[in-house]
Amino acid sequence: MDTQRLVTHAFMSHKVGLRAEHLGLHKAICVLLGWDSIAPPDTITWVPQVLPEAEALAQKEDLVLWPPIVVIHNISMANNNPQEQKVVPIEGVQAFLRDKGFVGGKITVCLGRPADQSVMVVKFLGTFTGLAMAERLHKYFMENKRGRKEFTSKNKGDEEKGKPGEGEEQLLYGYMGVSEDLDKLDFHNRKWSVVKSKEEILDLANDPVKTDER
Repeated sequence: MDTQRLVTHAFMSHKVGLRAEHLGLHKAICVLLGWDSIAPPDTITWVPQVLPEAEALAQKEDLVLWPPIVVIHNISMANNNPQEQKVVPIEGVQAFLRDKGFVGGKITVCLGRPADQSVMVVKFLGTFTGLAMAERLHKYFMENKRGRKEFTSKNKGDEEKGKPGEGEEQLLYGYMGVSEDLDKLDFHNRKWSVVKSKEEILDLANDPVKTDER
């Protein structure tokens, strides 16, 4: 209830000079809790509307980290048995990306000991091309059943962990970074990352080019 009152205040407040900040806080909490963040302009009293699961997920995935980032996990490092863990070095990830045609990304180790490199991020340029490349890598992992959903499921122990006999590529799970992934980043990447609406970025890309009508 306290959260609901906070979001209601953020939406209803018209304090001079802070309207944008209040609406930003309103949207951020709605996205976090799976509530509809869009309200008609003539709304008098805001009340939360719970979104269907698919819409709530789409709302979360719209708020991407910028410049675009793909988070990559070595799933074998989640195994409690050290004998079933397999280190995938940065060079191995670089080779995988290169072989699949994913270019232009800079790889950084974010979590885990430097030796195991259990969580890495691939940062692309903050351009339409960089966004397209990050989305393509995200789609690759998703289509090969190694995306966010599968990683979360395996990390909870719902499925069998990666086996030592598997190739390095099969141990890598990845997905495009969104606002809730900020805590997975190292200090440097977190400091230089912002949250943007992917839909607004793509709308900007699709705006018609104005010609000189003189």
